[in-house]
Amino acid sequence: MAAIHFDPTTHIYTTDYGSEIPSVTERIRRGGLLGPAAQFYSPESADRGTAVHLACADRDQGRDVAAFLKGEFGGFLTSYIKWCDVMEPVWTSIETPQYSPRYQTAGTADRVGTINGRPVVLDLKSGGKAHHHGVQVAFYDLIHDDLPPRQRRRIVLYLRRNGRMAQSVEFSSPYDYTQALALIAAQQETPDATDHPDPPDLDDGPAPTSGD
Repeated sequence: MAAIHFDPTTHIYTTDYGSEIPSVTERIRRGGLLGPAAQFYSPESADRGTAVHLACADRDQGRDVAAFLKGEFGGFLTSYIKWCDVMEPVWTSIETPQYSPRYQTAGTADRVGTINGRPVVLDLKSGGKAHHHGVQVAFYDLIHDDLPPRQRRRIVLYLRRNGRMAQSVEFSSPYDYTQALALIAAQQETPDATDHPDPPDLDDGPAPTSGD
């Protein structure tokens, strides 16, 4: 497995040799797949997403989350915990940067593991649904290339502020992979493709974790 390094300040992935690697976020952004979703992102939603992702990672890594549960965004964590209690996932990777030399793309899936013994890649969302989410988790499946594409279930988990159990949406369309591969091919041929607004919630770098 090729080593990859993520800089949380610049949101850039680099190899041991210093080569910058396009991220899942960058490929989706440059491909113009965000559509109207970009207008709903703000610094506030970015801060919320970072806090919620950190709390969920703390919970999964056995840290104390009692204070967060009592705070402003505690409902999102409760929503996640309720889903985990029902589904009983086994996570083998929690926000771990990944790089695929084959697809020349880097990114960080929120979770990789199994549910009822079946491989799964999962992304957590504290915001609403968007059309690019299926392509996003297809990218994550591709770059975790220890398994052939499409063997993993691709799930986006929409957390709820009111604490109700998170809504799980599974993406199964093969067209998501077609789009992801087309973006890779097109951007290799046209490295100066026009940029599009980069929404904070799409950041595929790992959330900072306490105690690191």
